[in-house]
Amino acid sequence: MATRGSADTRTTAVVWAVVAALCAGATALALVIGLAYVAPHGRAEQVTVTDCAVHRAGKNDYVRCEGSLSDGTRIVVQGADHPGRTVEVVRAPWGHWIVPRTGPLAWTAALAAPLLLLLATAACGAATFRTGRRARDRPVAGRLRPVGLR
Repeated sequence: MATRGSADTRTTAVVWAVVAALCAGATALALVIGLAYVAPHGRAEQVTVTDCAVHRAGKNDYVRCEGSLSDGTRIVVQGADHPGRTVEVVRAPWGHWIVPRTGPLAWTAALAAPLLLLLATAACGAATFRTGRRARDRPVAGRLRPVGLR
């Protein structure tokens, strides 16, 4: 029995759809993380940094500091850099205390990554649609298509 489209074309369409879905998820994640750093939701707290240490993470090192809130609660902060300094921190959606980033470069970085991922999602969605349409429009094996139909 002849079916429309080859198995390879259908498989390619499914792969493009999966890649588009992964890009959409990465877009949402990048948007949440970027906005958490530049436009934090919640009340800012003042923290006096008491101790900082550099932690190794492959090629990227990061500074992790300990400090105390105004009520004396000890917390761990990422992004603070000098002991003895008082910094403003907010709680991120994932539960860590972070120092909010300010300035136009921080906003550009926070919005550029999701926009690039959104473009990749659109390109993968277009490839999915095009490949799926190609599989659907292929003639049934052994039959000729009428001249006037696409």
